[in-house]
Amino acid sequence: MALRTARRRTPKTPSETAATRYASEQKAWREHLGLDQKAFARALGFSQSLVESVEQCKRTPTVPYAERCDEVTKAPGTFVRWQAQIVEASYPSFFAPVVEFERDAVRIHGWEIGAVPGLLQTEGYTRSIVRAGRPAYTETAVARTVSARTERQGILLQNPPPMLWYVIHEGVLRHRIGGVDIMAEQLDQLIELAARPSIVIQILPFTAEDHAGAEGPITVYDLNENRSVGYAECNGGGRIIETDDEVADLLMMVNLLRASSLPVRESAALMREIRSEMR
Repeated sequence: MALRTARRRTPKTPSETAATRYASEQKAWREHLGLDQKAFARALGFSQSLVESVEQCKRTPTVPYAERCDEVTKAPGTFVRWQAQIVEASYPSFFAPVVEFERDAVRIHGWEIGAVPGLLQTEGYTRSIVRAGRPAYTETAVARTVSARTERQGILLQNPPPMLWYVIHEGVLRHRIGGVDIMAEQLDQLIELAARPSIVIQILPFTAEDHAGAEGPITVYDLNENRSVGYAECNGGGRIIETDDEVADLLMMVNLLRASSLPVRESAALMREIRSEMR
């Protein structure tokens, strides 16, 4: 008698688990209201294809979508809370608190040596980075991670938006992530964002010697309650920094990097020069 080999199931990631929960609850509430997907989509004011994709766990619901689900089902705060869980579960546990800091920040000071900061990335650039760093991810998992990062960028549409001041190493702009077209699109976006009054981008050129940020990217978040927290990242981990002295040290490091960087206009000119080289 032949023995059947048991097929091993690939365990779900936390984001897949959270997305499954949202999808099943949406379906349950929709059916409780006696609505099919088309009618539910009409009530929400969103497309039927989006409703279908959320219930199939192919797309991450946005905050506006979750808010409409709360209103239509008369379950205030329920779907918004589940949506936040999907976004937070899309990141490693050490990074999840950073998503909250971003939402609450009035000012964000950052230094990036390896990649364009997540809040400034295009969807294509993000997808290329996720694919390169997480080759075992399924297409659905990649799409969910990209969607979660894009969702974070919603803070730039707030009124008023937080003040962003980033120092980015020149190598980040010259390293072609995803190919010429994707990198050109990313540079176009950086140039456009740098023209906004709420966003300052400075470039640390290759010619800057002995700069203060060689040990890795850092970010400082100024929060509403007049306190600041810092975040220092390394490969496979990160550290939340909350003591006043350590946060002050991080901010001093960012200021040293600013002093070593090109002024704002020269930084914009360098971005345009590098963009012109993308053929």
